[in-house]
Amino acid sequence: MQRETDTMHYGGKQIKLGIVPKLLLGILCPLIICMVLVSVFLGLRGSSIVNEVMSAQLNAQTDSAANEIDSFFKQYYGVAECLAATQIVRDTTSKNLEDGFAGHELYGSLLETLRLIQEEHSDNVDYVWLANLQTGELLQSDGTLFQSGQLDFSSRSWYKLAASSQKTIVTETYTSAHGDATAITIASPVFANGTLVGIVGLDLDIAHMMTILSNVHVGKTGYVTVYDLNSRIIYHPDSTAINTNAADAGYSTNMRNAILNKEDSDAMLYTRNGTQYYGSTAPVGNTGYVVLGVMPVAEYTSYTTAILRVLVIGMGVCILLLTANCAFIAMSITRPLKQLNTAVGKLADGELNVAVDVHTHDEVAEVGAGVARIVERLKEYILYIDEISAVLNQIGAGNLMFTLQQNYVGEFAKVKSALMNIRTTLTETLTSIAQSADQVNAGAEQIASGAQALAQGATEQASSVQELSSAVQDLSSQATAEAEKAVEAGQFLEQIKDAVDKSNTQMDTMRKAMTDISVQSAAIRGIIKTIDDIAFQTNILALNAAVEAARAGTAGKGFAVVADEVRSLAGKSAEAAKKTNELIENSVQAVEHGEALTKQTAESLAVVADGTKQVAETIDTVARAYREQAGRLSEISKGVDQIADVVQTNSATAEQSAAASEELSGQANMMHQQIAHFKLGQDFSERPTPVAPQPSKTERSERYAASSKY
Repeated sequence: MQRETDTMHYGGKQIKLGIVPKLLLGILCPLIICMVLVSVFLGLRGSSIVNEVMSAQLNAQTDSAANEIDSFFKQYYGVAECLAATQIVRDTTSKNLEDGFAGHELYGSLLETLRLIQEEHSDNVDYVWLANLQTGELLQSDGTLFQSGQLDFSSRSWYKLAASSQKTIVTETYTSAHGDATAITIASPVFANGTLVGIVGLDLDIAHMMTILSNVHVGKTGYVTVYDLNSRIIYHPDSTAINTNAADAGYSTNMRNAILNKEDSDAMLYTRNGTQYYGSTAPVGNTGYVVLGVMPVAEYTSYTTAILRVLVIGMGVCILLLTANCAFIAMSITRPLKQLNTAVGKLADGELNVAVDVHTHDEVAEVGAGVARIVERLKEYILYIDEISAVLNQIGAGNLMFTLQQNYVGEFAKVKSALMNIRTTLTETLTSIAQSADQVNAGAEQIASGAQALAQGATEQASSVQELSSAVQDLSSQATAEAEKAVEAGQFLEQIKDAVDKSNTQMDTMRKAMTDISVQSAAIRGIIKTIDDIAFQTNILALNAAVEAARAGTAGKGFAVVADEVRSLAGKSAEAAKKTNELIENSVQAVEHGEALTKQTAESLAVVADGTKQVAETIDTVARAYREQAGRLSEISKGVDQIADVVQTNSATAEQSAAASEELSGQANMMHQQIAHFKLGQDFSERPTPVAPQPSKTERSERYAASSKY
């Protein structure tokens, strides 16, 4: 009972889905799905192929029926066309004789020709006749002659079709000329000199054609239906449907349109009076007739149903066979696996006395042999594990001087090698740590000494740096003050330079004014000269007037007085103009002298302005130099301050380094104490442990106070 329970569990987990169900689900389900998909595909493809085959068969048999009817018609097409092309027919219809056919000399020969053709084709041809369109007569092969007026050609369909198409035609069914049978006429027009003069016709007994059609079968139970020019049924297995128009026969729209439009259509599903059929239409040559091949739906789909039935049965048989085969294979695999599971369960429980007995000749037997070897090997591994545990305990106790007695094989050889490597590595590592601790201790003492010296030097440097910083600050203040004075002097010179530039501008304005005075004086001299010329002319005129007055005697006395006054005024004007000219000349000379002085003064002011500008630029350069010097001194002061900060930091850092080195020396001593717990060999264990000198508490306080002073 316990074993059965064990076989139901593995690794502490209950088996919920065994190998047999997995194989059945993992193999059968995909196979069944694939088979179903393949069967569906084959069924669809087979149905499609069968439908295509049935459609092709229906189309072929319909076309065959149409070809047979067309061949039947073409046989008599040739007879009618040959008869219409004979000379005797042309001669008897091209002349309009008063006595008609009977009065023609070839009447007997014509009648004999018609009779011989009818007798030759008596199986299907009832009458052979010739219609003379000029006389209105119609002569039959039995000798019957219809005179003009007895038949109305224009009401006959054979006349309408032949006259309109001008070629051989076949008519719909109609009552023959003598009114005792239903016939189909094949008519061919007769031409004379390009003019339609007559029509040759062959009346075919429809019974003969119906016999031909009754022998035509579509499939096993199908049949054909024939429609004439007017889409009227002329043949159908059901005699009650004959002479019914396709539009009134109860067809569905698709089939009715195909028949009425004389289409050549492939197999299609349609209904007639509520019953489904498959049908295909084919026109009969150029006759206007249409053949409908009909096949019942049951026969059309019977092959598809048979294929699907075979596929379903075959798939079911295959599924059963696959299920039985997979179940057998799964059982043959799981039976020895259950035995191995029992043995492995015992091993998991710690029982090593396990017998593995698998009598198969496959991979499961190899697995069983492997499990047996595992059992034997586990018995050896117990000794390995005991020794390894003891060695690990020794390592935990600090004893690295151990040896391994067992002969380790397999993966345990790696464990032995790893333990020996651990011993060697730990011994080397601890030895190196001890040596490093000695070196660290010595280095810490050197660092402490150097740090003390560095702190003392940093303290002295801090004092010097403070003095240097104070001197640099004084220089910077003086340079700043000198720069401010230079700036003030530059501003003062700028004011002087502006005043000189203003005076120079005013002198230029005065020079321009004197020049204008000189120009105006020249203009005044011209005016005075003009006045002088006027006075001279006036004086001459006065003299002339005095002369003329003297000549006039007493009458000219008054005029002489006026002439004297005018001459007197002319003299005064000339004198005044002379004095004015002298005054103007003096003014012009004074102006020229003043202009020269002004020019000299302007040149002197320009020289003064240039000198002032150069002095201002020089003072500005000096001010900039002082400012730059003050900026540099300020930067130097900042740098000195930074140096002071760095020196103070170095001093504090040196003290801290000294303290850290002391702590480092203490840690090195602690490392020596820890390593002393390990057994590394006689040489190393007896080495003395160096101890670094520890500073007193007072010395530490003094060092920290000195480092924080600055």
